[in-house]
Amino acid sequence: MERNETFLVTADGSSGKLALALSGGGSRAMAFHLGCLRALHDLKLLEQVSTITAVSGGSVLAGLYCSHSGSFDSFETKVQEVLRRGFVRPAVIRAVTSTDGLKAIGYATALMIERAVAIIARLALKLLKRDRQGEHWPNSAPFLRKASRTTILRNVFSETFNHCKLQELREDRPMLIVVACELRSKAAFYFTKERLHCWRYGSASVDGVELADAVVASAAYPAALPALEQVLVFSKNGKEVAHRITLTDGGVYDNLGLAPLWPDRDFSDSMPVEQHDWIIACRAGYGLDVTEPPSVWISRMHAAFESVFARAQNHATKRLFDLKESGKLKGFLLPYLGQKDSSLKFAPPNLVKREVTAGYATNFNAMETEWIDRLVKRGEQIVHAQVKEHW
Repeated sequence: MERNETFLVTADGSSGKLALALSGGGSRAMAFHLGCLRALHDLKLLEQVSTITAVSGGSVLAGLYCSHSGSFDSFETKVQEVLRRGFVRPAVIRAVTSTDGLKAIGYATALMIERAVAIIARLALKLLKRDRQGEHWPNSAPFLRKASRTTILRNVFSETFNHCKLQELREDRPMLIVVACELRSKAAFYFTKERLHCWRYGSASVDGVELADAVVASAAYPAALPALEQVLVFSKNGKEVAHRITLTDGGVYDNLGLAPLWPDRDFSDSMPVEQHDWIIACRAGYGLDVTEPPSVWISRMHAAFESVFARAQNHATKRLFDLKESGKLKGFLLPYLGQKDSSLKFAPPNLVKREVTAGYATNFNAMETEWIDRLVKRGEQIVHAQVKEHW
């Protein structure tokens, strides 16, 4: 499709800003979103994007796009190299060949012993009716967990991003918002070039914060990676207060990364984000299948989490339609890895079928070239088909 200079102009002659949201999904999301970006680049739409929000695997790709110093072609080559290498094996090698692994074991052991003692202490205080709420021992550990599997992965990410700091992100790239979840406040935590932000605490400085810090916080899936603990000084309502924060996967809060982009955000404590009239929300997941009965505790908890997770994503998707219908959005696209092929009005003859890409797990293992080609191609084809049909 050739470039159309008035592509994002409505019938009344008005235009608006375009935002891009990249969902989580590990390496699968990276590959699918790469295909989406390839199509948007071909259509000259990527250069019109003013803001990118990203979660987990999407944040790895967005981080590479907003930090890589070369052309789009060299960026694509870099991403494919990263996908073929993966992050798990380099992390394991680092854990074995450096002091990172020993530090992680030391902190895990110390925390396990401390928490065991704390449980006994809390029970005793409760029986004596002397327990009280607050951030003190035994309610919280007296030290931060500064080394873990998550920090090892963070160091691998740092090498992938060439130790780029948030303040060093490219000026000629869109504003990047990396989404994590702050577990103490049960709220979104945002990393940008200008600030760190959580509506509960306010804004904190980005001085010295690497892109890898943001990405690993967004990708720290709770079932596999420990949460990140830090103490940061936040500014809110003219006051500066230090808070201990606990960060985990942004998908726990908002796996589609749409929360900062809603046009009706009017909460005074929210992070300021410019208004966008057009949104492209790339979703790298699948629809839920009917599985075996969850008869044991672990399978019941997993099924319950998946149900809540899917419901939240479906609600966010429905909200896009509602905002478009009410006129608060001029338009949106929803390139979805798991969508039905029959719903694509302008599907190409060589469409990579839904069932061909189904089943790839959410992880950061090395990806075979065949899978990279499938997922990238499907993302590219879906975007082209949706643009032709809806825009």
